Amino acid sequence: MNGQFHVPATGWLHALDMRVKLCMTLVVVVLCSVWGNWMFLAAMLVVMHVMLLTDHVPARHVGRLWAVLGPLCALVAIIMLLSMNAYGTGVLWQLGWWRVTSQTLMMCLVVVLRIADIVLALFLTLFTTSHADWVRGLTGLHLPLTAARRMARAVNVVPQWFAVFRERRLMRASRGAGGGFAAFGDTWAALRLRERRASVAALTRGAQMHTGSAKPTVMRPAHMRLADWLVLLIVVLVAAGVAAMVALGW
Repeated sequence: MNGQFHVPATGWLHALDMRVKLCMTLVVVVLCSVWGNWMFLAAMLVVMHVMLLTDHVPARHVGRLWAVLGPLCALVAIIMLLSMNAYGTGVLWQLGWWRVTSQTLMMCLVVVLRIADIVLALFLTLFTTSHADWVRGLTGLHLPLTAARRMARAVNVVPQWFAVFRERRLMRASRGAGGGFAAFGDTWAALRLRERRASVAALTRGAQMHTGSAKPTVMRPAHMRLADWLVLLIVVLVAAGVAAMVALGW
Protein backbone atom coordinates (compact mmCIF):
# COMPACT_ATOMS: atom_id res chain seq x y z
CA MET A 1 0.00 0.00 0.00
CA ASN A 2 1.09 3.60 -0.66
CA GLY A 3 -0.29 5.02 2.59
CA GLN A 4 -3.73 5.96 1.30
CA PHE A 5 -6.87 4.37 -0.11
CA HIS A 6 -7.23 7.05 -2.79
CA VAL A 7 -6.59 5.90 -6.35
CA PRO A 8 -5.53 8.81 -8.62
CA ALA A 9 -7.82 9.04 -11.65
CA THR A 10 -9.83 11.58 -13.65
CA GLY A 11 -13.22 9.86 -13.73
CA TRP A 12 -16.61 11.31 -12.91
CA LEU A 13 -16.64 9.89 -9.38
CA HIS A 14 -13.33 11.59 -8.62
CA ALA A 15 -14.80 14.88 -9.84
CA LEU A 16 -17.89 14.62 -7.62
CA ASP A 17 -18.10 16.68 -4.46
CA MET A 18 -16.98 14.64 -1.46
CA ARG A 19 -20.25 15.45 0.35
CA VAL A 20 -22.29 13.88 -2.46
CA LYS A 21 -20.17 10.72 -2.37
CA LEU A 22 -20.48 10.56 1.41
CA CYS A 23 -24.25 10.91 1.13
CA MET A 24 -24.32 8.19 -1.54
CA THR A 25 -22.31 5.84 0.67
CA LEU A 26 -24.54 6.46 3.70
CA VAL A 27 -27.69 5.87 1.62
CA VAL A 28 -26.37 2.58 0.24
CA VAL A 29 -25.29 1.40 3.70
CA VAL A 30 -28.69 2.24 5.24
CA LEU A 31 -30.74 0.74 2.40
CA CYS A 32 -28.70 -2.46 2.28
CA SER A 33 -28.95 -2.80 6.07
CA VAL A 34 -32.72 -2.28 6.11
CA TRP A 35 -33.92 -4.15 3.01
CA GLY A 36 -32.99 -7.81 2.75
CA ASN A 37 -34.17 -8.38 -0.82
CA TRP A 38 -31.43 -10.41 -2.48
CA MET A 39 -32.23 -9.09 -5.97
CA PHE A 40 -31.84 -5.49 -4.76
CA LEU A 41 -28.59 -6.33 -2.96
CA ALA A 42 -27.20 -8.09 -6.04
CA ALA A 43 -28.25 -5.19 -8.28
CA MET A 44 -26.51 -2.69 -5.98
CA LEU A 45 -23.33 -4.75 -6.12
CA VAL A 46 -23.40 -4.72 -9.92
CA VAL A 47 -24.19 -1.01 -10.08
CA MET A 48 -21.26 -0.09 -7.79
CA HIS A 49 -18.86 -2.17 -9.88
CA VAL A 50 -20.11 -0.41 -13.01
CA MET A 51 -19.60 2.96 -11.28
CA LEU A 52 -15.99 2.09 -10.46
CA LEU A 53 -15.45 0.77 -14.00
CA THR A 54 -16.81 3.91 -15.66
CA ASP A 55 -14.71 6.03 -13.28
CA HIS A 56 -11.59 4.25 -14.63
CA VAL A 57 -10.49 2.89 -11.25
CA PRO A 58 -7.88 0.22 -12.15
CA ALA A 59 -9.22 -3.31 -11.85
CA ARG A 60 -6.22 -4.36 -9.75
CA HIS A 61 -7.40 -2.15 -6.88
CA VAL A 62 -10.88 -3.68 -6.96
CA GLY A 63 -9.24 -7.09 -7.19
CA ARG A 64 -7.12 -6.40 -4.08
CA LEU A 65 -10.28 -5.43 -2.23
CA TRP A 66 -11.98 -8.68 -3.25
CA ALA A 67 -8.86 -10.64 -2.29
CA VAL A 68 -9.69 -9.68 1.31
CA LEU A 69 -13.46 -9.40 1.04
CA GLY A 70 -13.96 -12.72 -0.78
CA PRO A 71 -12.44 -14.98 1.92
CA LEU A 72 -14.27 -12.97 4.61
CA CYS A 73 -17.64 -13.52 2.89
CA ALA A 74 -16.84 -17.21 2.40
CA LEU A 75 -15.95 -17.57 6.10
CA VAL A 76 -19.21 -15.90 7.13
CA ALA A 77 -21.21 -18.19 4.84
CA ILE A 78 -19.49 -21.33 6.17
CA ILE A 79 -20.07 -20.31 9.79
CA MET A 80 -23.75 -19.63 9.06
CA LEU A 81 -24.20 -22.96 7.27
CA LEU A 82 -22.64 -24.85 10.18
CA SER A 83 -24.47 -22.99 12.94
CA MET A 84 -27.95 -22.77 11.36
CA ASN A 85 -28.48 -26.44 10.62
CA ALA A 86 -31.87 -26.42 12.41
CA TYR A 87 -33.22 -23.37 10.57
CA GLY A 88 -35.96 -23.85 8.00
CA THR A 89 -37.91 -26.85 6.74
CA GLY A 90 -36.97 -27.15 3.07
CA VAL A 91 -34.09 -29.61 3.48
CA LEU A 92 -31.84 -29.73 0.43
CA TRP A 93 -29.02 -31.86 1.80
CA GLN A 94 -28.40 -33.66 5.09
CA LEU A 95 -25.41 -35.43 6.62
CA GLY A 96 -26.08 -36.75 10.11
CA TRP A 97 -26.97 -33.82 12.38
CA TRP A 98 -26.05 -31.25 9.78
CA ARG A 99 -28.56 -30.26 7.17
CA VAL A 100 -28.76 -27.49 4.61
CA THR A 101 -32.13 -25.89 3.92
CA SER A 102 -33.27 -23.46 1.26
CA GLN A 103 -33.99 -20.89 3.98
CA THR A 104 -30.43 -21.16 5.28
CA LEU A 105 -28.97 -20.70 1.81
CA MET A 106 -31.16 -17.66 1.21
CA MET A 107 -30.15 -16.10 4.51
CA CYS A 108 -26.46 -16.76 3.78
CA LEU A 109 -26.85 -15.14 0.36
CA VAL A 110 -28.51 -12.05 1.85
CA VAL A 111 -25.88 -11.65 4.59
CA VAL A 112 -22.95 -12.09 2.18
CA LEU A 113 -24.44 -9.63 -0.30
CA ARG A 114 -25.04 -7.13 2.49
CA ILE A 115 -21.44 -7.34 3.66
CA ALA A 116 -20.14 -6.95 0.10
CA ASP A 117 -22.45 -4.01 -0.63
CA ILE A 118 -21.57 -2.13 2.55
CA VAL A 119 -17.82 -2.63 2.15
CA LEU A 120 -17.88 -1.67 -1.53
CA ALA A 121 -20.00 1.41 -0.78
CA LEU A 122 -17.38 2.56 1.72
CA PHE A 123 -14.54 2.00 -0.74
CA LEU A 124 -16.51 3.80 -3.44
CA THR A 125 -15.75 6.96 -1.47
CA LEU A 126 -12.31 5.93 -0.20
CA PHE A 127 -11.00 5.05 -3.68
CA THR A 128 -12.18 8.30 -5.26
CA THR A 129 -11.52 10.93 -2.56
CA SER A 130 -8.08 12.45 -1.99
CA HIS A 131 -6.83 13.90 1.29
CA ALA A 132 -7.43 17.44 0.06
CA ASP A 133 -10.99 16.56 -1.01
CA TRP A 134 -11.67 15.06 2.42
CA VAL A 135 -10.56 18.28 4.10
CA ARG A 136 -12.56 20.47 1.70
CA GLY A 137 -15.66 18.33 2.03
CA LEU A 138 -15.55 18.09 5.82
CA THR A 139 -15.02 21.82 6.18
CA GLY A 140 -17.93 22.25 3.74
CA LEU A 141 -20.01 20.37 6.31
CA HIS A 142 -19.05 23.12 8.79
CA LEU A 143 -16.49 21.01 10.60
CA PRO A 144 -13.56 23.01 12.04
CA LEU A 145 -10.45 22.86 9.90
CA THR A 146 -8.35 21.23 12.62
CA ALA A 147 -10.91 18.46 13.15
CA ALA A 148 -11.28 18.02 9.39
CA ARG A 149 -7.53 17.48 8.98
CA ARG A 150 -7.49 14.94 11.79
CA MET A 151 -10.43 13.02 10.36
CA ALA A 152 -8.87 13.06 6.89
CA ARG A 153 -5.68 11.53 8.33
CA ALA A 154 -7.68 8.99 10.36
CA VAL A 155 -9.48 7.77 7.23
CA ASN A 156 -6.20 6.42 5.85
CA VAL A 157 -4.75 5.05 9.10
CA VAL A 158 -4.98 1.43 7.90
CA PRO A 159 -3.02 1.86 4.62
CA GLN A 160 -0.58 4.16 6.44
CA TRP A 161 0.05 1.45 9.03
CA PHE A 162 0.71 -1.18 6.34
CA ALA A 163 3.01 1.16 4.41
CA VAL A 164 5.06 1.96 7.52
CA PHE A 165 5.08 -1.70 8.58
CA ARG A 166 6.45 -2.78 5.20
CA GLU A 167 9.08 -0.05 5.38
CA ARG A 168 10.15 -1.01 8.92
CA ARG A 169 10.25 -4.71 8.09
CA LEU A 170 12.55 -4.06 5.12
CA MET A 171 14.79 -1.84 7.26
CA ARG A 172 15.10 -4.52 9.93
CA ALA A 173 15.76 -7.19 7.31
CA SER A 174 18.53 -5.07 5.75
CA ARG A 175 20.24 -4.96 9.17
CA GLY A 176 19.92 -8.71 9.59
CA ALA A 177 17.31 -8.37 12.35
CA GLY A 178 13.97 -10.13 12.59
CA GLY A 179 11.43 -8.57 10.29
CA GLY A 180 8.22 -10.12 11.57
CA PHE A 181 6.48 -9.37 14.84
CA ALA A 182 9.38 -7.21 16.01
CA ALA A 183 8.38 -4.62 13.42
CA PHE A 184 4.94 -4.09 14.98
CA GLY A 185 6.26 -1.95 17.83
CA ASP A 186 8.43 0.06 15.46
CA THR A 187 5.41 0.70 13.24
CA TRP A 188 3.25 2.18 15.99
CA ALA A 189 6.14 4.32 17.22
CA ALA A 190 6.82 5.57 13.69
CA LEU A 191 3.14 6.44 13.16
CA ARG A 192 3.01 8.42 16.40
CA LEU A 193 6.23 10.22 15.44
CA ARG A 194 4.87 11.12 12.01
CA GLU A 195 1.64 12.42 13.54
CA ARG A 196 3.63 14.56 15.97
CA ARG A 197 5.82 15.93 13.17
CA ALA A 198 2.75 16.73 11.06
CA SER A 199 1.22 18.64 13.97
CA VAL A 200 4.45 20.57 14.57
CA ALA A 201 4.74 21.38 10.85
CA ALA A 202 1.14 22.64 10.80
CA LEU A 203 1.77 24.82 13.84
CA THR A 204 4.96 26.17 12.24
CA ARG A 205 2.97 27.24 9.19
CA GLY A 206 0.48 29.04 11.45
CA ALA A 207 -2.35 26.52 11.28
CA GLN A 208 -3.67 27.55 14.70
CA MET A 209 -3.01 31.28 14.36
CA HIS A 210 -6.13 33.44 14.32
CA THR A 211 -6.16 36.97 12.97
CA GLY A 212 -8.65 38.69 15.19
CA SER A 213 -11.97 36.92 14.81
CA ALA A 214 -10.98 35.26 11.51
CA LYS A 215 -10.53 31.48 11.60
CA PRO A 216 -8.22 29.46 9.32
CA THR A 217 -9.94 28.21 6.19
CA VAL A 218 -9.07 26.07 3.19
CA MET A 219 -7.62 27.74 0.12
CA ARG A 220 -10.24 26.28 -2.26
CA PRO A 221 -13.53 25.67 -0.43
CA ALA A 222 -15.83 22.92 -1.63
CA HIS A 223 -18.69 23.97 -3.87
CA MET A 224 -21.53 22.07 -5.50
CA ARG A 225 -21.63 22.01 -9.31
CA LEU A 226 -24.64 21.21 -11.46
CA ALA A 227 -23.42 17.61 -11.89
CA ASP A 228 -23.16 17.24 -8.11
CA TRP A 229 -26.74 18.41 -7.61
CA LEU A 230 -27.98 16.04 -10.33
CA VAL A 231 -26.25 13.04 -8.77
CA LEU A 232 -27.55 14.02 -5.34
CA LEU A 233 -31.08 14.25 -6.77
CA ILE A 234 -30.75 10.77 -8.29
CA VAL A 235 -29.53 9.38 -4.95
CA VAL A 236 -32.49 10.95 -3.12
CA LEU A 237 -34.99 9.61 -5.69
CA VAL A 238 -33.53 6.10 -5.50
CA ALA A 239 -33.62 6.19 -1.70
CA ALA A 240 -37.24 7.37 -1.76
CA GLY A 241 -38.20 4.64 -4.24
CA VAL A 242 -36.57 1.89 -2.19
CA ALA A 243 -38.15 3.25 1.01
CA ALA A 244 -41.57 3.13 -0.68
CA MET A 245 -41.02 -0.50 -1.77
CA VAL A 246 -39.95 -1.44 1.75
CA ALA A 247 -43.04 0.26 3.20
CA LEU A 248 -45.26 -1.62 0.74
CA GLY A 249 -43.69 -4.92 1.81
CA TRP A 250 -42.03 -5.83 -1.48
